[in-house]
Amino acid sequence: MKYNSPWIKVLNKRNILKVIHENRPISRSEISSITGLTASSVTRITKELIDEGYVREIGTVGKNSPGRRRILLDVRNDAFLSLVFDVGVNVTTYGLGYFDGTVVLGGSFETPKDPAKFFAKVREIFDKYSVDKNINRVSFSIPGMVNMEENRILMAPNLRWQDVSIPALFEVDVPILADNEANLSMMAEKYHSEDLKEVREAVFIVVREGVGTGVLLDGKVYRGPSYTAGEAGHMTIDIHSDRHCHCSNTGCWELYSSINWAIEHYEGQLEGKNAIEKFSALKKKSDSRRVFERLAENIAVGIVNIVNILNPKLVILGGEVQDLGEYFYKIVEEEVKKRALRDAVKDLRIRPSVFGTISSNLVGAAVLAVEDIIEKVV
Repeated sequence: MKYNSPWIKVLNKRNILKVIHENRPISRSEISSITGLTASSVTRITKELIDEGYVREIGTVGKNSPGRRRILLDVRNDAFLSLVFDVGVNVTTYGLGYFDGTVVLGGSFETPKDPAKFFAKVREIFDKYSVDKNINRVSFSIPGMVNMEENRILMAPNLRWQDVSIPALFEVDVPILADNEANLSMMAEKYHSEDLKEVREAVFIVVREGVGTGVLLDGKVYRGPSYTAGEAGHMTIDIHSDRHCHCSNTGCWELYSSINWAIEHYEGQLEGKNAIEKFSALKKKSDSRRVFERLAENIAVGIVNIVNILNPKLVILGGEVQDLGEYFYKIVEEEVKKRALRDAVKDLRIRPSVFGTISSNLVGAAVLAVEDIIEKVV
């Protein structure tokens, strides 16, 4: 494919903005070194980005020649705002996503089982925010498979949603974005975590009412040609099981590794009106450790299959299990290293998500909006 001169300038502009995003704060000389562009080109393009409100100068540091200090560049945090939604099986959380990939929580509501009612609620929230804020994107984290080109939810098994067109139910005058929750969690970690800067292969496992998997291959989130890649929660780990999954199969990994399994196998009473609340109550029980130890073993069985197939350097656990403590992760890691191929786990690390009060997939929805904005820079 041949590129004409104006298009090359657009590509260079997008590339520089992406470099600033990923390496901020950064000087113009560092941008030139990373991109291979001349100093004059970097100066001209960064001036455009500053004039258009994407980037700002934030101060100086060091010296790159006698008598001169390098001026540092950063993104304008408030340049663009996205309204982001973490669609949960029971509860949906929402907030404002900023241009630096951070999120400020706004609130939550019980997830309606009817998609039309759900998106009617989303429209109410969008209209409320739009009164005094300029919303540039609306971005959804979905607990299921999403055709990103059509913004169509192919299947969200635990919500029992299938073939749901978001634009048909939610029409606004800004771009709509949507992706699988585990993919977005992987994007959030890739964007914010220092230990992922040099890692090209990693897996993010979201453990909630179901189990989702985001896969990073060669530095990019892999979704597959029909957007169904990474659905490891629905791999069969018990061929003799008669337990039916919401996906219609039997013996799926998520039947043994979701929070529902832990709730079902605790012998006491748990307070709460949904699985998330009951699992939170379970964490506080003094006699819950054996259930969590067994859950760790079940999760490890699935990770073994993933590790043997994909050979990642890093496996990240998120969702409702990320705060279960060092003993939980020690069991997972020991079980994986005992069962998996020796060379597949030679350099493997397993850790919890770096995100705490704000879910990784909600942050990922904001990062998805940031990437879309950068791709639209002209």
